[in-house]
Amino acid sequence: MPFAQSLLESLTRDLPFLYGPLFLILAATLMIWPGDLFVGRNNKRIWSYVAFLVLAGGGTLALLAPTGTGFSDMFKVDGLTKGFQFLCVVAGLITIVLSQPQLNALREQTVEYYALILFSISGMMLLVGATDLVSMYFSLELMALCIYILVAYLRTQERSIEAGLKYFLLGAFSSGILLYGISLLFAATGGTTTNLAKLNEELALVSPNGSLMVFAGSLMVLVGFAFKVAGVPFHMWSPDAYEGAPTPITAFMSMAPKAAALGAFVRVFGTGLHGVSSEWVLPLSFIAGASMVLGNVTALRQQSMKRLLAYSSIAHVGYMLLGVLSGDVQAGAQAIWLYMLTYLAMQSGAFAVIICLQGKGEGERIEDLRGLATRQPVLAFTMMVFMLSLAGIPPLLGFFSKFYLFKLAIEQGFVALTVLALLTSAVAAYYYLNVVATMYFKEPVEVEGEVPPLSTTFTFILTASCALILVGTFFGPKLLDWTARIVLG
Repeated sequence: MPFAQSLLESLTRDLPFLYGPLFLILAATLMIWPGDLFVGRNNKRIWSYVAFLVLAGGGTLALLAPTGTGFSDMFKVDGLTKGFQFLCVVAGLITIVLSQPQLNALREQTVEYYALILFSISGMMLLVGATDLVSMYFSLELMALCIYILVAYLRTQERSIEAGLKYFLLGAFSSGILLYGISLLFAATGGTTTNLAKLNEELALVSPNGSLMVFAGSLMVLVGFAFKVAGVPFHMWSPDAYEGAPTPITAFMSMAPKAAALGAFVRVFGTGLHGVSSEWVLPLSFIAGASMVLGNVTALRQQSMKRLLAYSSIAHVGYMLLGVLSGDVQAGAQAIWLYMLTYLAMQSGAFAVIICLQGKGEGERIEDLRGLATRQPVLAFTMMVFMLSLAGIPPLLGFFSKFYLFKLAIEQGFVALTVLALLTSAVAAYYYLNVVATMYFKEPVEVEGEVPPLSTTFTFILTASCALILVGTFFGPKLLDWTARIVLG
C-alpha cells in the first residue's frame, strides 16, 4: 500500500504538467480505437479529424505546461523538452494532413492508422523529456514499435511488408545493443543509478579504473541511438523503409522520430555521458563524417525521390550530430532545434509535392518531374524552393540554419569535420539542382489525366513552408532569440 499511496501522490502532484498532455493523447486514442466498428466504410475519414484535434490539444497542453520533474526524476519538463515536443507534434499534424490523398485513393482509411501515429508521438514526447536511461529506453520502444507497423501499413503491397519486416528486425537488434549498453553503464556505477545527472557524476569517478566497461557501454548506447537517427554505418534500414512505406509515413519518419531521437541524443551525451566524452567523441565524429559522405555520394545515383530524400536525410543527420559533438547542451540543442525546424519545413513541403503528383502511390521517380514547371508551375516553384534550401543555397533559411550549426562546430574545435560538411554540401547541391533542372529544363512527360487541384490544407502547408524558408533568413537574429527562448526556457 505505501507504493500505491506514493504513486497516487506522484500522479496528483505531477498531473498538471507531466501526465496531463500524455494522458489526453493516450486516453483519447484508446477510446477511439474500437470506434471503427461503429463507423461506416465511407465515413472513416472522421478519424483523421479526431486524431488532428487530439494531437493539437495534447501538444498545446504540453507547450503551456510549467517546468518541473516527475516520475521519480525520470522525466523532466524544460525548454529542451518543450522545444522538441513541439517539432514532434507539428510533424504529426502535418502527417495526418498529408495522409488523406493516398489513404482515400487506396481506400485504406482506418482508425488504427491514426492511433498508431498518436501512440508513436506519445513515445516521442516522453523520449525528449526522459532523464533516466530506463525511461528513455521504454519511450524509444513505444515510438519505434508503432512506426514498424506503420511502415508495413499497406498490407497488399509487397514492398511495404518487406520494408516493415527489415525495419523491425534491424530495430529489434539495435534495441538489444542499446539495452546491453545501458546495463554496462549501470554496472560501471556499481549498480547505483541510471539517472543521467547522477550517472555523469558516477562515471566520471569510475572511468579511470573501469574505462573498458564505460567505453563499451557508451559505444553500445551510441550505436543504439545512431540506428534510430540512421547514422552511418547503421543506416541500412533507411532507404528500403523510406521507399516501401506509404509516402506520408516516409515523411513522418524523416521528421518526427529524428527530432525526438536527436533531442534524446543531446540529453544523453550532453548530460549523462558528458564527463566521459573522451570515450565517445571519436566514434561519434566518425559516424557524423561518414553520414555526410555516404549520404550525399549515394544520393547522386538515386532515381527515386523517396530514396534520394532518404540518403539526403542521412547526410543531414551527419550535420546535426555536430551539435551533439559540441559538448554544450544548451548551444547544441539550440542549433539542432533550429536546423530541425528548417528541415521539417523543407521535408514536409517536398513530400507534399510528391504526394500531390503521386495518385495511387505511383509517380515518385525524379523523371516523373520532367517539365513540371510547364504543367504545374506553382508546384514546381515550391519544390525548387525546398530543394535549394535543402542544398543550403543563400539566402534561404536552410543556409542560415546550416551556417549557425557549422559556426558552433568551429567554435568547439571541430574544424576538420566542418570542412568535410562544407565539401559534402557542395556535392549535395548537384543532386538537388538536378531535380530543379528536371522540372524546368526537360520536356514534359505525358501523364494520364490531370493533377487534382490542391486542397486547402495542402495549400496551407506549401505556403507556410515556403514563406518560412524564403523570409526566415531575414529575421535571423530574432529567429535565434526565439529559438533560445523555446529551447533554453
